[in-house]
Amino acid sequence: MAHAPPAMPLAWRRICATIRGMSNPFPRLLAPFAMRGHAWRNRVGFAAMSCRLAAGGRATPALLNHLEARAAGGAAVVITEALPAARSAATPTRVSAFSEEALPDLGAMAEVIARHGALPVGQLWHPGSANRGQRAVDAVGASAVPDGLSWTVPRILADAEIEALCGEYAETARRLQRAGFAGVEVSAAHGFLPLQFLSPVSNLRQDRWGGDLWNRSRFLRDILALIRERCGPGFLVGLKMPADDGVAGSIDPEEAARITALIARETPPDWFCYSQGTHGWSLGMHAPDQHAAPLPYRALWRRMRQAAGGVPVAAVARINHPAAAEELLASGDADLVMLARPLLADPQWVEKARRGAPETIRPCLNCNACWGEINKGAPIACAVNPRAGGRDTGGAAPLAEARHVVVVGGGPAGLQAAIAAARQGRRVTLLSARAPGGAARLEAALPGGASMAAFLDYLVAEATRAGVAVRQGIASPDSILALRPDTVVLATGAAMVRPAGLRDSRSGLDLRALLAAPPPGGALAVLYDHDHTPATYAAAEWLAARYSRLLLVTPRDSIAQDVPLLSAQGVHRRMARLGVEILTCRGLLRHEARRLWLTHLLTGAEEVIEGLDLLTWSTPRQPRQALLAPLQAAGLAVHLAGDALAPRLMLSAIREGTEIGEAA
Repeated sequence: MAHAPPAMPLAWRRICATIRGMSNPFPRLLAPFAMRGHAWRNRVGFAAMSCRLAAGGRATPALLNHLEARAAGGAAVVITEALPAARSAATPTRVSAFSEEALPDLGAMAEVIARHGALPVGQLWHPGSANRGQRAVDAVGASAVPDGLSWTVPRILADAEIEALCGEYAETARRLQRAGFAGVEVSAAHGFLPLQFLSPVSNLRQDRWGGDLWNRSRFLRDILALIRERCGPGFLVGLKMPADDGVAGSIDPEEAARITALIARETPPDWFCYSQGTHGWSLGMHAPDQHAAPLPYRALWRRMRQAAGGVPVAAVARINHPAAAEELLASGDADLVMLARPLLADPQWVEKARRGAPETIRPCLNCNACWGEINKGAPIACAVNPRAGGRDTGGAAPLAEARHVVVVGGGPAGLQAAIAAARQGRRVTLLSARAPGGAARLEAALPGGASMAAFLDYLVAEATRAGVAVRQGIASPDSILALRPDTVVLATGAAMVRPAGLRDSRSGLDLRALLAAPPPGGALAVLYDHDHTPATYAAAEWLAARYSRLLLVTPRDSIAQDVPLLSAQGVHRRMARLGVEILTCRGLLRHEARRLWLTHLLTGAEEVIEGLDLLTWSTPRQPRQALLAPLQAAGLAVHLAGDALAPRLMLSAIREGTEIGEAA
């Protein structure tokens, strides 16, 4: 099938091939160094990542567990999620660092990080006008320019208010220092308030805070200077900003280099960390998904390092493998690496690299499910790490009772259940109708599927390491009973249902069947999208390469509504570039020969599409539960996992597989 996952780059393969038996397999990545008297045990930091684990502005046990796990996993620096630097930035799901009442909470956060040898760093943040929900009525900003996502128009800050904000940043930094933090990182990225001052698009002021670069950077430079003045020379001060915010006339690489050089000269931070994009259509740049190449901003990091005047430059975004990080540092394109999603997926990432076992790192899918959870108001979670979100410390204790668990279904839920049960000391047999990986193997062969392929390979390898016995073939009640199981886990997946308008027809076929037996191509294809998840749009790309014209038809009023916003922006962009035609609010009426009838769901009007070469659909799925009743009738304890219980996303399937496997 086309679009097979790309091989690991040659330079990274060479590094991996030479690490076995080495005492220090990644010498640059794991090299200790000193900064302002603080000892960094390696060159890896856990990058700031919103997690929504605080409550009422206070730290919770889940938040402390989340931070501690990344420190215990070997990161040299653990940067908190963005903390409100001023009272006007307060939000209940972030610890109120601007308040003296938060001092005990901040102290607890610093302590759980430092106890494992990592340096605690708090990120200082103010959203200004940046908002992702409804238009905010209390937003403030440099000028009355609408936010690029919510269209919030902020109240213009007065001169005295800006000065007071600079002071609040410094006082919050001092409070963090008193709480035991080694330093702070000032966020001037992602469209937040300092970037709103830096950008000539959002800063239209003509006073000392706007106009030329010197004045537009004054707010940020004053913040940095005041923090240094109040916290002293031994306190770490980092700066996060974009090397390209993706907005015409705003902060392009040339402007970013000028800002970098100016700040490095006037108010030098201890490191620059470059994260791209801003609040608007370029927001997705800051967390490039599975469709982006690894190290996508390498040229930008190299250019900013040249402008930084010797200040270390930290790279962040799609640095998934220790070999990639090692090669990046060896090239001189960056001095440090900051990892967010990879350390959410596996907090032991650094420790596993140190042990020379990178193949045991749970790979990040780059799917942005983590961001999607927090964006919809839920605590952070991870599609591949069932314990993310404050559940990372520990796990279920192994069980002494010897039991035989049979898992039917080799997809992600089944593999995860088998691994979890085996780690509990169970004897586990996995029955898989095809090569382990299930229907997810079809997705792994689509555009952007390399991350999924890597994760499936990881699950298969983990099952082998855990001692799971894998048998391939179609399972029946008799073949399962012949294994004499004590418990059965059915992870048999689900099947796409035929669209309502085609129930009396045998024409067309579902997307999974199409991918399993690719057609030769043609002039016109129609993909009915009743799914709205990333795999459907990867399949649309695959179809667009085979058909001269592709119509994407959906009963909703837009596409990609179940894709996290960061990745949904990429979906819309790719569909537009490929010339995919999108018909919204349409249902299927009937299909005869090469003609397809649609109905507009709002007006009731009928439309006819002529000359159709292919009709396929991606629809809600029906669980496959045919084995359930016979096994229960035989007296077996049977658990349903993943799509076999009810169709769900990877995040739920992996978490559920873990819970069922541990309890089996």
